[in-house]
Amino acid sequence: MSVFIGAILIAALVASLAIMRAYRKTPVTHKKRGVAVDTGHQVQEPSVPMPPDIGPSPPLHAMPDELQSFRMVRASDISTARQAILLEEMDRIFLPPRSLRELSDPDFAGSGNTRELAEFLMREPILAARVMGVVNSPLHGLHTPIVSVQHAINFLGINAVRTVAMRFLVEESYRTETPSLQRLYARIWDAGMMGSEISAMLCQRLGFAEVGASSTITVLSFVGDFAVLTLLPPEVALETWEYGLLERTRAQQESLGFNAVVAGHLLLQQWGLPPSIVSGVERVGFMLDSPVETPASTETCRLALCYASARLGECIAMGRARDLSQLSLSPERQPELAHLQGYLCQPPLARLGEILQSQDVRNALARMINAAEKSRN
Repeated sequence: MSVFIGAILIAALVASLAIMRAYRKTPVTHKKRGVAVDTGHQVQEPSVPMPPDIGPSPPLHAMPDELQSFRMVRASDISTARQAILLEEMDRIFLPPRSLRELSDPDFAGSGNTRELAEFLMREPILAARVMGVVNSPLHGLHTPIVSVQHAINFLGINAVRTVAMRFLVEESYRTETPSLQRLYARIWDAGMMGSEISAMLCQRLGFAEVGASSTITVLSFVGDFAVLTLLPPEVALETWEYGLLERTRAQQESLGFNAVVAGHLLLQQWGLPPSIVSGVERVGFMLDSPVETPASTETCRLALCYASARLGECIAMGRARDLSQLSLSPERQPELAHLQGYLCQPPLARLGEILQSQDVRNALARMINAAEKSRN
């Protein structure tokens, strides 16, 4: 009897081992996520075929070699005396109008008061005219012209119009007579605007509260890039923007001893912008070399969206993505996105993949790529 029972047990064990071996041989597939952009819910777009998945990758087990050997310079690494010298060197950058502080204030951004924004723009007729010019440009793909500021706000949304206004207010601080730099400045501003719209859309759909502040932080995350460009010889400034963010930041530190994030932080402080905005811009910039600390807070995840949105906006505006198949959040060829993967896997961003796969936002993204192509030509 005991021999019979033993035989049964051995047979069961053999069967279990066979099942385990079969299970281990079964390949595991990972779904990738897409990329989206907010360009106004009332804008109707033609259908664009679904491209290959272009979203974030699973977290890496090992960081790319370029990132492992790199550390960003922080403002705390620079003495107070040296910071004062940097601000003097950036003295050629004009102080922006006081109205920039009002537009960037989180209370103003989060109020949702369309009449207040319309009245603000109408007090600045030149600014209002420039905003209307951008609103009616191919960037927004409108079929019917926008004929008033209030119409623009109602049609495109308060965040989109406010971002355009902020662009022109800050743009007044950066002036150059060099045609090649003028073209580069325009592309960088386009990157900020596109990134800002992407950020606003993602925040809305994921249920983050501070949508206006997020779009503000995203567009202002490029301020330091302009500051650095004013300190470099034109040919060097142009060359650095042929690189991705990681190599561009490395080149800045080798040439100047600091990077665009430090320069932007010092300038935004000097300009008197709200502390929460200044801090948010700095945190977004340093996500390049900062691994996620789990569990990540909702605030940290919101800022990670700003970082991702800025990178996507840059990729489109600089012509690195000529169609949807070339746009990606994968770190395979973009090491600056390696740490981002860990942030995108946090619970507050759990629905991101589902949101980014929607056909309407892919259509909008394709339109943005087409508009960027037209602006370069």
